[in-house]
Amino acid sequence: MWVGLSREPTREVIEQALARHAPGARVWWGDLADPTFDAEIALSIDPNPSEFPFVINGWVVGGQESQQYELGLRLAGELCVKLDCSTICDGSHHGPTKSPYWSIIWQRGVPFLADDCGTLFADYSEDLSLEERRQPGPVKILHPIQIDPWPFDFSAPSPSTAAVP
Repeated sequence: MWVGLSREPTREVIEQALARHAPGARVWWGDLADPTFDAEIALSIDPNPSEFPFVINGWVVGGQESQQYELGLRLAGELCVKLDCSTICDGSHHGPTKSPYWSIIWQRGVPFLADDCGTLFADYSEDLSLEERRQPGPVKILHPIQIDPWPFDFSAPSPSTAAVP
């Protein structure tokens, strides 16, 4: 799960949005490889030198991995309105073909299908030279899109039903 934003979010705002869509899920700010990791959602906020300079990277674990796509859509839509900014998230299930470059851009609460192929947002890497960073363009907004909410139940496992290692 990832969400790019044109305005810097706070951890508090992100956690409030997650609490509405994933009630009871514990949030971890940091690396999944940390031996003290104990949560259902791991998050980080990373820089991106594009029109979406803040990217929330999230990993859903603990049996809820299949909910990542929908959670990303819901988080992007809510943060767009709450922070009054543009957001972008994975749109690969909404594009006309199977491609990882379909995205959803949210502007003023309205979702648009977008193509992020060949863009600084999608193709950025710290290994790119300054000249290579100048070549890709912005994400291309194609058209408004109707997003019907998918059935969604992000229930954090209770201690009695959680898998025991």
